[in-house]
Amino acid sequence: MKNLWQNFNIFGWGLIGATLVLQPTSAQAQYIQRSFLNPGFESPVFGSAGEQCYVQVDQSLILGWSTTHGSVKAGTGNCTGYTSPGLVPLIEIWTSGFLGANTATNAGNQFAELNAEENSELYQNICLIKDETITFSLLHRGRSNATIADVANFLIGLNTNPTSTIFGTFSTTSDGTVTAQPAAQNGATIPTVTNNNAGNGWVRYSGTVPYTGASGNQPVGFAAVSTAGGDNTVGNFLDEVQFAGLPVVEFTASSGGAAELETTPTTNPPKLRIVGLVPTGGISVPISVSGTAVLGTDYDTTSHTSTFNITIPAGNYDGSDATSVFTIPFTVINNNVPQGVRTILFTIETSDSFFAKSTTTCGGSPTIASDYTIYDDDFLSGKVWNDADNSANGTFTNINTGSETGTNAGNLLNAILVDSNNTVLKTTTVAADGTYTFINVPLNQSNVKILLSTTAGTVGNTAPTASLPPNWVNTSPLTTAAFNTDTNISSKDFGIEQLPDTNNVIGSTKKNPGGTNTVQVPTLSGTDPEDGNLSSGNSFKIVSLPNNGTLYYNGVAVTANQVITNYDPTKLTVDPNIDDLTTIAFTVAAVDKAAKEDPTPATVNMSLTGKAQLILVKRITRINSQNLTDIVDGRSDVSSNAANYVASSHDTDDDSTNKWPTNYLRGLINAGIVKPGDELEYTIYFLSNGLADVTSVQICDLVPTNTTFLPTAFNGMTPSDGGLPGADQGIALGLGSSTPTAYLTNAQDGDRGYFYTANESGIPSSCGSNTNGAVVVKITRSPDLSNLPPANGSGTPANSYGFVRFRARVK
Repeated sequence: MKNLWQNFNIFGWGLIGATLVLQPTSAQAQYIQRSFLNPGFESPVFGSAGEQCYVQVDQSLILGWSTTHGSVKAGTGNCTGYTSPGLVPLIEIWTSGFLGANTATNAGNQFAELNAEENSELYQNICLIKDETITFSLLHRGRSNATIADVANFLIGLNTNPTSTIFGTFSTTSDGTVTAQPAAQNGATIPTVTNNNAGNGWVRYSGTVPYTGASGNQPVGFAAVSTAGGDNTVGNFLDEVQFAGLPVVEFTASSGGAAELETTPTTNPPKLRIVGLVPTGGISVPISVSGTAVLGTDYDTTSHTSTFNITIPAGNYDGSDATSVFTIPFTVINNNVPQGVRTILFTIETSDSFFAKSTTTCGGSPTIASDYTIYDDDFLSGKVWNDADNSANGTFTNINTGSETGTNAGNLLNAILVDSNNTVLKTTTVAADGTYTFINVPLNQSNVKILLSTTAGTVGNTAPTASLPPNWVNTSPLTTAAFNTDTNISSKDFGIEQLPDTNNVIGSTKKNPGGTNTVQVPTLSGTDPEDGNLSSGNSFKIVSLPNNGTLYYNGVAVTANQVITNYDPTKLTVDPNIDDLTTIAFTVAAVDKAAKEDPTPATVNMSLTGKAQLILVKRITRINSQNLTDIVDGRSDVSSNAANYVASSHDTDDDSTNKWPTNYLRGLINAGIVKPGDELEYTIYFLSNGLADVTSVQICDLVPTNTTFLPTAFNGMTPSDGGLPGADQGIALGLGSSTPTAYLTNAQDGDRGYFYTANESGIPSSCGSNTNGAVVVKITRSPDLSNLPPANGSGTPANSYGFVRFRARVK
């Protein structure tokens, strides 16, 4: 909107005249800001008509303005209808006449006090352009003392930020005495002023400042420095704050066009948008024209030349379309000569009167060129859109929602115009940008249609079938409804999009969780030409279910052909219906943002191992110096006093079908009667007999009651297992062997073994109650034996079995 001017004059691009007030409105939100909003603090209106009062309000209430004031005190005020905002950053507004302080001549009815409850800054965020010169003006007045001035700074930045740049300092008493002429800093130019030059104790200061920083939005404002009485809650009145640089100009769009019968373009002609202050007398924006269209033949300008000026009247423009946009004046010459598509390119030329910059993004790239396409009278045209979001949804409406691009599906599409008998009237290829145009289409044809096909039509023949290249689908119909060619027709648009592709998934081998437990499915993924990589957050269709398990998503069983939206990989799980080695397989199709699914689903394969199992068998393998070589088969179907009795279900642990090496389990289950002083040797055999590796294997065996562990039973025997040299060896270990492969110390050192004395602390909880000592051996350890693989035959592999051995003396 071009806002009203309030009694101002501008002298070229020099200083702003004494009574200039900028009045942009809040409609500027979607465009950059190049001047102050609400410069006189007149909005909103406080108090009733003629009431002399003040308010302290939250900064959000004062249009355009922000403050660095802290939340130091709950706001107060005495205007009719006032309610305290509480403890918030405050802006204080007075009405004219309160406590004898009137506004300056013709300066409205309200003004601000910088020192609400402390030294603070009132500022607005303005788009500044590198190396521009800024023109400013303000009214300043002291509050409480006719001899000692209140002092304020004009600055870019915030008074709370030490990197802010001060350009001017103003010192004014309550009767308008300027105790010190304005101090210009950092390249600013500020003319001297006279006392009370604005009336009622107010002084107007103005000047220019250079801005050398990077283009961008910057806080620009006025900050209290000191007050006459030294009380930071009293002083520094501010009003009619004005600020301006050169206005900013660009085209509203980079392209437009219409049929040549539109001799005065109105459909979508090129337009200029302006944001900022245009001085008295206005400015001229030079425009040049070029392109394939011929000046004087296809179009004409008001000057009949390839350069002309657009005059922008004086005003303060905030960018809204109503009054801040100017249509480029030109005319199109309509004739009956088939000429095809022609383009006029309008370009903004440089000028010292404005900046060619973005009006929507501060410092952004501007649209300085706009092309206008002239179409023949006798044509049909349209565009094929890559409708990646399926906004058409099976119709010809809403195909292009702003983010789509044109496509010809890899240069494989043809647009074909057919009559009511499906006979080809015109055929043309679709361009790379999706556009197509039929030139010289006869007028007044009835019930014609346009279709898309991968096969080119032949004029006079029956039209080919509507079709698309592989992996493309239509989001609108591929054939239009019937229409008549009684007018120029454009925008016969179609929507198509590419299908996604789903990745096959072969998951790493996982353990079968057993029972009703579930295991997470490997992450689903795919790709889509428009949407990119598809995975978490996208949609997937479970086409077929596994036949040996139940698939769940977020704890709910999945059904065949169910589409999972906003897919979360952690929520897709499967419960195998068997607890052993198995493979889970199902098919899945990625679904893109157009809700189109991959027509060739991918397969998800998961290999699950069975449960790990470790079998332990204990035997007495020596009494005194006599080795026991018996091979005893434990049975539960004999008397409990029998020498080979083993309770069910461990009676089968020593069966040969469990893949023990042949004749490996030597020794007795019941050695008969022993007497005090007899030496017994105990051997604990182990075998990995499951469907998966056994990890973290540690065997603990309690020394039998009425016996004493022999700590030196294997002293002097080799090899060792990394224990302390010279330490007693009371434990033997055999790995994949019928004889010991290492002798272990009793100490807790570098080898696998350790003997815990009775009731010694730190014993593994798996040992139970240690009342007579315990032998503990870590069978697996990294890196030499990190796990025990399952046996797949008698004694194979060698590291699937072994034994632990120790000796004890009968008490």
